[in-house]
Amino acid sequence: MQLTTGAKRFLGLVASVAIVYGAYYAWQHGLIGKHGDTQPAALDVGNNSQSAPATPSTDQGTTQAATQQPTQQPIPASFTPNADTRQQILQNHVVRISVENPSEPIYGETNGTPHGFNYEFAKLLFGQPEFNANGPIRIDTHHEVNAYKDVPRQLLASDNGVPAVDIAMDGLTFPDNTPSGVLYTNPYLDDFGYALIVRKGSPLHSAADLAGKTVGILQGDPDVKAFVTRQLPNTQFVEVNDADDQFITKVIDGHQVDAFIYDYPFAVESIKGSDLKFAQTKLDGSSISYKIGVRANDQNLLVYLNSAIGRVKQTPAYLDLLRKYFRSDQADVIAAGNGEHTYAVKRGDTLNTIAAAQLGAGARYRDIQRRNNLPNPNLILVGEQLIIPVR
Repeated sequence: MQLTTGAKRFLGLVASVAIVYGAYYAWQHGLIGKHGDTQPAALDVGNNSQSAPATPSTDQGTTQAATQQPTQQPIPASFTPNADTRQQILQNHVVRISVENPSEPIYGETNGTPHGFNYEFAKLLFGQPEFNANGPIRIDTHHEVNAYKDVPRQLLASDNGVPAVDIAMDGLTFPDNTPSGVLYTNPYLDDFGYALIVRKGSPLHSAADLAGKTVGILQGDPDVKAFVTRQLPNTQFVEVNDADDQFITKVIDGHQVDAFIYDYPFAVESIKGSDLKFAQTKLDGSSISYKIGVRANDQNLLVYLNSAIGRVKQTPAYLDLLRKYFRSDQADVIAAGNGEHTYAVKRGDTLNTIAAAQLGAGARYRDIQRRNNLPNPNLILVGEQLIIPVR
């Protein structure tokens, strides 16, 4: 049957409407990109699962692969801005995090897939009731910068008046209002310090051995520079750029420096698999606390983040993360001597309870930590043999 011209036009209009509606439906449901975005990854939901604290020591580190160039994602049309950033996170079911990539083992990507302590901690954090009461929150870390100092600065950037990110996370140690207009939460990672890194077989065992020696430190880190200047006045130091992933290994093995002093949490991955070792995982007088940055006008978000951080740090899941990312088999420990003995860690033990039972005072847990070259008092495993110093 031959259609009239009017009928053809009518059917053409119907087809056009169907195509437009189909495209709109696909766009709304993430089947095609918005503003050039690729299809979003499946929701990575925070959880509150608590695994048993007692597990054998295993090497669970992630091998670093080539990372993609940092890219700033455009704000999708479906995103609803809100002057209250916490409410914005809740209503959009996503938290946009400023990160430095790579900054192993704190954060990294393998073929575009994020990993690292901060990423897994963020899933625990935004799985807390303060944030997930109305549904899971997606962790969006595709807001990357190449330099540490630019991580909090990105909080002050905007896209057509909408802030580019919600929070900043990358082992931040800046004081409040640095940069101007940024505040910081309570620490989400603390009780670590600066590590003393040397060659295997080196005669350097402690800070006392560094007099007259040349020590490498990270270029552009005012905190470690102040620490070395204050604590090691008889030591020469050389600032080293970290553009090369093997920067510590190269300057020590190249005999440019006798030792290197670096944040322990980052040093774990930096020397992994090398011929270097931790002469001391935590130098006396050093203390490192990493915090989350927010905009100064986000006081409401700051309060809720502090509440959630406190709760997460009390969970077995948090301890599992510490042990997964920050245990190292390259810590040097001298064998037990006269008057010392060993103790096998049991399920439910803490350094405090071990010190109370073995040394008569829980406060002496630091003595056990120092004697066993532990970077953090939480990094003990069931079955591990600890050397108990003389009572």
